[in-house]
Amino acid sequence: MAFATSLIQYLPSKFFGFLPLYIGVELILGFAILNKAGGAYGIVSIFTGHPINFWQWLYNSLAIATLPIYISGLSHLQIRPSNVRKISISCLVYVADTVIGILYTLYFVYFWFSNEDDISETEGTRTKDLPPDLAAQSASAGRELFITTGSTIVLTVLRVYFTLVLVSFTRTLLKQTAGQRLVADDEEDEFNKEGKVARVKKWIFGLEIRSSEILSDYFT
Repeated sequence: MAFATSLIQYLPSKFFGFLPLYIGVELILGFAILNKAGGAYGIVSIFTGHPINFWQWLYNSLAIATLPIYISGLSHLQIRPSNVRKISISCLVYVADTVIGILYTLYFVYFWFSNEDDISETEGTRTKDLPPDLAAQSASAGRELFITTGSTIVLTVLRVYFTLVLVSFTRTLLKQTAGQRLVADDEEDEFNKEGKVARVKKWIFGLEIRSSEILSDYFT
């Protein structure tokens, strides 16, 4: 694929230019786990009476749904051969998570500026009649907006870079394990068992295999 060929040119071979990629992946998944764990508190706020809108509820729900995938990816990072499957599905979820996060960031920026415009019009008429010290406090809102916008841009750029690191590591892992079995003997024994737990494991295993196949096809 032409896009895949172009993307490969931008994939980093080191984390921040000097650290091995697997260390970067450990940090990235660790940060993701901490970040997504906050989604549980967002959902709990429903029961404490704190109002949240539909989009906030959806974002927190997605955070909780992705949390086990990131935990599994991090805990199996150096366990072969399951790490290929776990990292593959973690990579795809992280890419989708990044896209969704950027869309939510755009929504936040739009929401912020639309409300800021309304507030600015109201504050602009009031500031004329305020003493100098209070007018200076009102002007600090502009600095707060600048800091918020700047922080959002920096975090978004970092998130995109982290995504490229995870994609690069996954691609390398897939190349190293091409043609190898992606399931260990003890895992296969677990899949052959009966019961709901075994069926859930088989379903997750199918998703992991499908994820590795999608990425393998994409990069070949």
